[in-house]
Amino acid sequence: MRVKTLLPAVSLASALLLGACGGGDGESAPAYDWSSLATTLDGFVGSSEGKVSGYSFALAVGGHLRYTRAGGDMAADAVIPIASASKAPSATVILSLVKDGLLDLDTPVADYLGDVIAWPLAKRDITLRMLLNHTSGLPFSSPCMDDDNTTLQACTQEIADTTLNSLPGNRFGYSGAGYQVAGFVATHVSGKSWQTLVQERLAGPLGMSTFSYGDTQNPRIGGGAVASATDYLKFAQLYLNGGSVGGTAIVSAAQVETAKTSQIEGLPVYYTPVPDGSGLHGYSFGWWISDAAQHPGSAGPELSDPGLLGATPWLDFDQRYTAVVLLNSTTDNGVAMWNAARPDILAQLNPPQP
Repeated sequence: MRVKTLLPAVSLASALLLGACGGGDGESAPAYDWSSLATTLDGFVGSSEGKVSGYSFALAVGGHLRYTRAGGDMAADAVIPIASASKAPSATVILSLVKDGLLDLDTPVADYLGDVIAWPLAKRDITLRMLLNHTSGLPFSSPCMDDDNTTLQACTQEIADTTLNSLPGNRFGYSGAGYQVAGFVATHVSGKSWQTLVQERLAGPLGMSTFSYGDTQNPRIGGGAVASATDYLKFAQLYLNGGSVGGTAIVSAAQVETAKTSQIEGLPVYYTPVPDGSGLHGYSFGWWISDAAQHPGSAGPELSDPGLLGATPWLDFDQRYTAVVLLNSTTDNGVAMWNAARPDILAQLNPPQP
């Protein structure tokens, strides 16, 4: 097993993180001891069941990058597909348009698409709020989402023609197809490509140089991004900073507060991709909300956005930290590494009193 510890690189990466997120006061790093965390992370590298071939990990506390580590066949600066960990950034881009008054969460999307998409009457009540919170009733996926030779508009029409799994607003059913439609709404109303919206409204202001959905005309809005661990931290830190960077609001403080409250409370579940026992039952605009029992020692709330390949970012509003582990594995392994790493982190941020 190859394990690379990158503590000497922390000062440079921290400067980049702080520059993107509007932090930085020159304070020296607290005397954290991450040896237990390193052992925990390295223990997941291997070839047997439940193991991963490699990982990249980064941790920021109070806006300062405090620790990075990589193991196995992955470098700390690896840029890899993050699958559904794309959803929270995508939702944030769309929410920025809502903040600026270009979109409304509760206007039926048919009102935005009527001139370019034949939107069925059965789907007339679907809103952006439903699409971003997986309550639209749209299916999990559609074949066009894997087709780089089509367009986002054509894919939206294909999804419009699918059969609903449930009536809009009646169930939680995790849906990448819903995010595909939401992304097209954003591009159609703004008159800009998805890649341009992401660069102007998120990646550019935050200095996320590795974050991209590629150059296809049919970007996978809810699962097609790539990123490095430290770049993803810059995005997660945005929420700990109340939605602003350098004095400019990307999303509003009120939208950040909304992310802390589940939008699916009381709804039956049609489909969820997270593993049993993960404690992820709340959801709000791209973010899963952890049950309080998952993070003893922190008042939370704790938000996360795990992906199919194991990319697992999370942030804690009480302890003011954010972390991400990137993998080429499975959701189960990513969530397992998160659950194993969390106690080691909280033990350093909130040590027991003598």
